[in-house]
Amino acid sequence: MSVQTIDVSRYKKDNSFYGEVDLLVAIKSFDLQAIRSRYLKSRENTKGKIGSVERRKVTTGGIVSLRIKKGQLLAEKELARLKEPRGICAGEDMLIIGAENKVYAFTDEEVQTITNPWFSYIHSVNLSSDKKKLVVSSSGFDVFFEYDMATFGKIYEWLAWENGFNKGKDPKSGKTIILSKENLKSAEADVLVISDPKTQVLPTAMRAAFINSVDYDSKDENQFIATFFHEGAVYHIDKQTNNAQKVLEGLKMPHGGRRFNNQFMVTSTGSGEVVTGDVDMQTNYSFKNLPGKPDYLSELEWLQNTIVYQNCFITIDSNRTSFVIFDPQKQLIDVIAYDENWAVQEIFAAKISEEKTELLQGISEIR
Repeated sequence: MSVQTIDVSRYKKDNSFYGEVDLLVAIKSFDLQAIRSRYLKSRENTKGKIGSVERRKVTTGGIVSLRIKKGQLLAEKELARLKEPRGICAGEDMLIIGAENKVYAFTDEEVQTITNPWFSYIHSVNLSSDKKKLVVSSSGFDVFFEYDMATFGKIYEWLAWENGFNKGKDPKSGKTIILSKENLKSAEADVLVISDPKTQVLPTAMRAAFINSVDYDSKDENQFIATFFHEGAVYHIDKQTNNAQKVLEGLKMPHGGRRFNNQFMVTSTGSGEVVTGDVDMQTNYSFKNLPGKPDYLSELEWLQNTIVYQNCFITIDSNRTSFVIFDPQKQLIDVIAYDENWAVQEIFAAKISEEKTELLQGISEIR
């Protein structure tokens, strides 16, 4: 595979090339320092896979709307506080939020709640191009689901354990474990059966795939694009056959795999890169030399996610607590700092109506 690395810190600083950007922001926690502490500890205590070794208590996050203009955050407004909202997307008249183990679907008139016993640690929600279907990644159990937005009924599911990705790791011993919904006999490794998802949990480090995002392929919506955090890869998953084909690899704790023109793109979180390309050729946009990180984070990078906006990329840089907007063609960049307590998980370029705002405030779990 051919890899080209581009240092975005060499781009020209400018705050006018992107105009005004309205963002909806999913903040999984208002205590970023606690998350950083857990992450640094997990790097010391786990064998093989990074992540929590026990299911921690769910924290409070929220949804915020804001506008970016000329390097400044404007019109910032907290819309709701929810249990760890991570996924957010919007259609012409719909807003979707994934918060821990529930999905909320808003129109201007009402809000519908989608639940499933296998919803846990929801990381992404994405609508099909016609807004008639929704795909939800339930990272807590290595599974994703597709729903019909007319009936809110489930129409498809893909469980990693049943499709060739069933090997987890005991983070304390480093030994392989087989994950399953049913009792199995295996001479290869111990079997961990998850049969009651309402009472059982699967800590991050023990998951097999840790599918932290799933999106429709805009070229063929019978194909899904799924990001496997632990393996450091992006897979193309065929809805008809359930087959998974690797399209990007060599990543470090990636998030947000999606289609980008005729290629794929993803955020290689731990290596501090936005990656575009395929298995034959890729371009890595590196943040390593950007200033702005606290000294104690040293050489560590954590780019949470990236969206495409017009001809630009907007990246959530958690270690620099900033939105980084850059234009690869014009080689321009801007870095816009946000609240240092925000653990921003996802952004979506959109505005929402006052009616949806009122509905959001109505479901806020902590007022």
